[in-house]
Amino acid sequence: MSTADNAKILDRGYRKFDGQRLGVGSAIRSTAWQTTRSIFGLGRKARHKFFPMAILGITYLIVVIQLAVVFLFGEETAGFLTTNSWEQVAPAIFMILFAALVAPDAIVRDQKNGMFSLYMSTPLTKPTYIAAKTLSVAGSILLITFGPGLLYLLGKTIKGMGPDGVGQWFETFGRLLLACLLVSLFLCLFSLAFSCFTNRRAIASIVVLLAYMVTSVASLILFEETNIGANILLINPVETAYEFGARLCNAPPVVSEYGEISTSLITLGFFGWFLASSFILFFAYQKREAI
Repeated sequence: MSTADNAKILDRGYRKFDGQRLGVGSAIRSTAWQTTRSIFGLGRKARHKFFPMAILGITYLIVVIQLAVVFLFGEETAGFLTTNSWEQVAPAIFMILFAALVAPDAIVRDQKNGMFSLYMSTPLTKPTYIAAKTLSVAGSILLITFGPGLLYLLGKTIKGMGPDGVGQWFETFGRLLLACLLVSLFLCLFSLAFSCFTNRRAIASIVVLLAYMVTSVASLILFEETNIGANILLINPVETAYEFGARLCNAPPVVSEYGEISTSLITLGFFGWFLASSFILFFAYQKREAI
């Protein structure tokens, strides 16, 4: 056993890192993967898994039950399969619940435990840090948006009710995938933008939900009580994004009132909210100290 009397300093100075340097791309992928694990509570206590797994489970359980009924009891029960693919995407309420209750954890924990400063000591910069978090959150939301729609599309195809011909099938698949990607990315940016000003996940979730409810209620009141017209509904970001996905998939309006709004205005409203959310998020982190 060594004592203070015979203690020796065997080496001095810093040792140069001689391992493999994988660069910024690897740092982004690693951060995105670890964030995804955190979002779904992997490697954490059971209570952290409840909300993400519950929302994910309910979304897919509805799909599995409906498809099982069709395949077990015949085509007379398959009326819902003949509708447009976008109408089978998870309802907007599931999307906003996942974005509000789960996604804020991607950045709120880093603000609370000081991990953001540690990330800034790695090859990551503020933009690449945001890119990694966005990749993780948007990819997680994509499980809610694209998964159910894809299962329904496959179910229609197997039952002979899908698009006519290979070309039309891939067009439908491509439109559905693009719509889900854009809507998932928007919901990610919307959630992160309204939760990046606090280090408490509960508060962040409340702020995201309030942002959705306030704009939703305000748009309905202004539409019903004034003569502004249906265009005022575009101040509801989530419903506008959901309607944009429907238009991209050539589906009828999900909400009848949105049928009075032209596709060009729906697209303009969606990308307006998309850019606004991106600006809020990047502006907040541009001003954030890394120490």
